[in-house]
Amino acid sequence: MEENVIFTEWTRNKRQLDDLKQLKRDILHNFQEHKVLNKKIISMLSGGKDSSTALALAKDLGLNVVLAVHFVHKWSWSLSKEQAKRIANEFEIPIVFCDITEDLKKRINGAKGGSICRICKNIMKNKIIELSKRKGVPIILTGDTALEKISGPIIQYLRKTYNEEKFEKMELTPVPKRYGTLFFRPLIRCGHEDVIKLKNYYGINIERIHEVGDKFGYWREGCPLQYCDYNAKITENLLDKLYLYNKKITTLARRDGRFRASIKLPSKELLIVPVENVKDIGSREKEEFIRKLKNLLN
Repeated sequence: MEENVIFTEWTRNKRQLDDLKQLKRDILHNFQEHKVLNKKIISMLSGGKDSSTALALAKDLGLNVVLAVHFVHKWSWSLSKEQAKRIANEFEIPIVFCDITEDLKKRINGAKGGSICRICKNIMKNKIIELSKRKGVPIILTGDTALEKISGPIIQYLRKTYNEEKFEKMELTPVPKRYGTLFFRPLIRCGHEDVIKLKNYYGINIERIHEVGDKFGYWREGCPLQYCDYNAKITENLLDKLYLYNKKITTLARRDGRFRASIKLPSKELLIVPVENVKDIGSREKEEFIRKLKNLLN
């Protein structure tokens, strides 16, 4: 293993963070300032690269991560659950699985498709806060990166608290303040390329589901419900179809190995992107893959 990881120009210029060594120093100083260096931490572990890399960094720092929590619902991928369990076992962290299906069913009533991820995230955030308070654990570890919307409120908090943008204090803050707890986000200054570098540095192996992913460059996997059309009315029947169709499509994509694919419903819009680092994919190969998808769906 190399001794250090040099971050991208964006992170160096926009977040004043040069490398992994600096990040580790900043985090430890932040924990010391808050007087929580030995306090217990709960990890939100999705089984994806962000949360897994965040956990690896926390363990590398010797921080006291005592529990991992993986949220599931009726429509979540089983592969994500399996990977979360494997990652937790590799780091010798106990893991619990929290089913939020019933909460999700209540909250989607009358909602539009564009709100499904926000609804789900809010449920998970409330659940993890309840669990942390019940167990007396004051710090919650997440895999949030520089792409997350929470970066804005964190920077606003720093401006208000320190009268300047002290980026070196972004990783440990009480934001959102309404929860009354500390959130540890070790990757909050890191862009996508930086997270990949750290993932490789820690030797974390994540099996791709081969769905297309979210709007941020089409890389974040994790749930078929994100493919609900923005203005569609959410129903259980629609969510059932999203899971069924996308499970078939991602299974085919995983077997093929060259593409990631998903389908939006109810519009039936197919989303297809090449797998990273796969070269020499022409229009003929893509058209052939699309024909396979359409035959499968028919």
